[in-house]
Amino acid sequence: MDYSKVLLKYYEGLGWSCNGNYESLVWYDKSIEKPKEAKLNVLRESMLIEEMREKRNQLLKESDFRALPDYPNRDRWLVYRQQLRDFPATWVEGMDFPIPPPN
Repeated sequence: MDYSKVLLKYYEGLGWSCNGNYESLVWYDKSIEKPKEAKLNVLRESMLIEEMREKRNQLLKESDFRALPDYPNRDRWLVYRQQLRDFPATWVEGMDFPIPPPN
């Protein structure tokens, strides 16, 4: 598993080097202890959930105007927007977002 993105997000500015996997992580920083692999896994999961929610929120924002009362196919867009709002409850890593209806 590649931990580089997690390390950059949560440990930016600290002394470390990593070639992706935990075995290659060298911790130079003396201010805090090298994080355990389990901790990095928890942080990675949190980061992925945060990224998913940001993407979901962007999709909702982009479809806001399609919820207006006079928009064609409004009912289909309302269903899609509800699917987006429900998405975090069913999301697993690698899962595709709901597909928007045709315009």
